[in-house]
Amino acid sequence: MQSEQNSPTDHAPKRSFAGRLQSTKLPVWVSLLLLLALIAVGGWGMIESNANERRADEERVLLSQKLEADLAAARRQMQETISVQTRDLQNLFGTALAWAVRSSMLRTNLDEIDQYFGDLVKNPRIALVLLADAEGTILRSTDRKYLDAQFSSQFPAALLQNADVSIHAGESNRVRLVLPIQGLTSRLGTVLLEYSAPS
Repeated sequence: MQSEQNSPTDHAPKRSFAGRLQSTKLPVWVSLLLLLALIAVGGWGMIESNANERRADEERVLLSQKLEADLAAARRQMQETISVQTRDLQNLFGTALAWAVRSSMLRTNLDEIDQYFGDLVKNPRIALVLLADAEGTILRSTDRKYLDAQFSSQFPAALLQNADVSIHAGESNRVRLVLPIQGLTSRLGTVLLEYSAPS
C-alpha cells in the first residue's frame, strides 16, 4: 500500500473572498481607480436621488396647484348654478305674488294685500313689502312710514318702469325684488319686496 502524501494546501482552511482580496497584491493605481469608481457611483446615486426628490416636489406643487384650480372652478360653477336657481325661484315667487296682488287690486281688496304682506314679513329675512299704484303713491307697506309717500322719494324711480319681475341690489346687503302688477290694459302698480341676501 502506498502512503498518500498530502499537499500543504489540502489542509489549509479555505479563505474567504475578503481574505483572498487582502492577500492579493494590487497595484496602487488599480486601488485608486476602484476607489474613484466607488465614489463616482455613490455620488451619482446621491445626485440621482436629489433629482428624484426635486422632481417629486415639483410634481407635488403642480398637483397642488391643479387641485386648487379645479376646486376654484368647481366653486365658481356651484355659485353660478346656485345664482341661476335663485333667480329662477325669485322669478317664480315674484310672479305668483304679483298675480295674487293683481287679483286683490282688481277687486279693490287692499285689506287682503295687507294680509299677504303681513304674512311675508313674518319671515325674518324679509324686511319690507310695499305696493305703489300706477302714479307711484305707496298704498300699502309693512313699514308704516312709507304709507302715502311717493315711491320715487324713497326708492329709485326707475324701479317703477320695469316690465317684468326684476332683482336689484338694495342697501345694507339687501336684495330688492320688483314686481310689476299689470291689469288687462294698463299697469296697476308695483310691488317692492326687500329682503336680506343670504350670507
